[in-house]
Amino acid sequence: MFFDLHMHSCYSVDALTKPETIVKICKKNKWGFSLTDHNTTGAYTRGRIKQIAKKERVFLIPGEEIKVIEKKDGKNKNVGEVIAYFLQKEILPSTFKEILDEIKSQNALLSCPHPFEWSRSNFKGFEKQIKHFSCMEVYNARAYYQGLNEKSIDFFEKKGRGRVAPLGVSDAHTPEEIGNGLTEINASNEEEFRKEIKKGRTKVIQNNKANLWHHAQTQLARRNLIKER
Repeated sequence: MFFDLHMHSCYSVDALTKPETIVKICKKNKWGFSLTDHNTTGAYTRGRIKQIAKKERVFLIPGEEIKVIEKKDGKNKNVGEVIAYFLQKEILPSTFKEILDEIKSQNALLSCPHPFEWSRSNFKGFEKQIKHFSCMEVYNARAYYQGLNEKSIDFFEKKGRGRVAPLGVSDAHTPEEIGNGLTEINASNEEEFRKEIKKGRTKVIQNNKANLWHHAQTQLARRNLIKER
């Protein structure tokens, strides 16, 4: 089965896609997915995406993209983002240790999104903390240039294979981007999904790249200058 394991809904400040639109697109294409909004599970608690997906029989893995912070001199410094799968409740921006404690208490899986994309919020401590991760993105369709994905692939081949599962994702912020990157996993339920991720048995599918208009819409969404759809 194919999965898009990193995407955003209108509950992220920089995205436009309604929860029902995500489910509709994934159902049409027979994809499973994880909705991983920035620092919120609002699409689950208020947008009812789990109920919508269940009704339409679409495979959904609950997720969230979480900002990692370091506390220094009384101030919070952003040191990147991580993604959690199988969350039972929201995790607020926290230190990596605090996030890791929550991951363990919720029996969730930890993934590293866009690990070497310095132009966005890549997690600076990934290489040192890789033992805590179950998977990493090696193809993110929103990478600003292909060299960033190539660096992720190179790292995976040299240091990640056998330790983490490789993922292909769209990181979609608009409906048109969903499915730009996919991961093939031989799983039809959550138990099988966990098993295959932990064994690293995944296949990355590179479909399309986000274009300049997709990136521009992210900025328009931040300013509430474009409608959700």
